[in-house]
Amino acid sequence: MDLLDKINDLFTLQQEQWPQLKTAIGQRDMIREKVFSWGDDFRATVQYNPARIVSTGAGIDQKTIEKRPCFLCEENRHPLQKGIPFLGKYVILCNPFPILENHLTIPLHSHVPQRIRRKAGDMLSLAEQLPGYVVFYNGPRSGASAPDHFHLQAGLRTAVLMQGDHALRTCMMIESTDKEEVEELFEDVYQYLHHLQPNEEEPMMNVIAFTEQNRYKLHLFPRKAHRPRQYFEEGHKKLMISPGALDMAGFIITVREEDFNKIGPDDIEDIYAQVSLSVI
Repeated sequence: MDLLDKINDLFTLQQEQWPQLKTAIGQRDMIREKVFSWGDDFRATVQYNPARIVSTGAGIDQKTIEKRPCFLCEENRHPLQKGIPFLGKYVILCNPFPILENHLTIPLHSHVPQRIRRKAGDMLSLAEQLPGYVVFYNGPRSGASAPDHFHLQAGLRTAVLMQGDHALRTCMMIESTDKEEVEELFEDVYQYLHHLQPNEEEPMMNVIAFTEQNRYKLHLFPRKAHRPRQYFEEGHKKLMISPGALDMAGFIITVREEDFNKIGPDDIEDIYAQVSLSVI
């Protein structure tokens, strides 16, 4: 049985055994979306998904992290949550707060910080075994709600998630038929971004990996801010949006109905301008 079949079986069994997941997937099927376009070059899908407030509103400061148990460590996961081993060091889990169809979380067994360096090959290996999916990574200050435990995510892909570079925000695209070449090029880009942000433990970034027409592809979104100023505003000015990899690709998540109703193209352009790092 290949990995795709195992994952499909996992979702079937988990929905039978874990009521929380079944309810969450049912709610995801009823979410609202709207689309904005910038000519034929770029479009953004805005999703209203109130269940994601757990992630969007997550505190990632050291004091908050130290106070809460790590929900990705095996001993703290829901007792009904089951997984599939991957590469002998990860476990593939159904995400109980899905954004995408077949939304997966893939944590390392060991509790180590969210750092992507030397792990791009793992992303590509997973993408290779999951055609039709995207695999994505949120940096510790770029959308990750668990910056203390390394994890990837994945889900069924849509066209909006594979959009590349555009004037609205930077996307550094790496692709090749050779997986090792993509890994080497990623390391070059990593080092370049580290030079631009020498005080960061890891350059701020989001990464999306997928395969297409026998080519390995990495889309890297360099970041200069974790959240836009609207996140911290009060009243009508507030937009509770905390961009991660999907948002940077063009799939923007809103967790409050008022934000979904009022967000428009100008807001999206402004948010991207605040959080995306321009590179030469």
